[in-house]
Amino acid sequence: MISYLHSVWAYFTLLIIVFAVVYHLFGFFSGRSYDLKVDFRLALFALIVTGIQVVLGLINYFISPVWMHIRREGFGSVMKVSELRLAALEHPLMGIAGFLFLLYGFRRMFYQPVAKAKFFSVFLFYGIGLILILSRIPWSKWL
Repeated sequence: MISYLHSVWAYFTLLIIVFAVVYHLFGFFSGRSYDLKVDFRLALFALIVTGIQVVLGLINYFISPVWMHIRREGFGSVMKVSELRLAALEHPLMGIAGFLFLLYGFRRMFYQPVAKAKFFSVFLFYGIGLILILSRIPWSKWL
């Protein structure tokens, strides 16, 4: 159940992050003021949705057969097989790193005094987080 929820929630998470990145990019180039009702809430919503995805992924990780394999055989055996390495190391670490970039971008945006800098902070760090997350999605299982 958690695995299914993590997989389905991933579509929603990626959609929201892509929307936030594109929206803040247009906001950066338009030169408009940073609206707390729309712009701030969109960035916060993307951060919350991604945080939920990370929590679901961590729960899924520790109840998965990959974790049982690591406990039984050791981490060295996982590193020899690319599919297991992706599931056991690369995918979780890049997901957490992507979330941390979103978190940093949100925090940085919060303390910027100028609207253009707020838009750029969200665009830059949410974009980096999105690239990190997209780089380690197990596409063979996903599509």
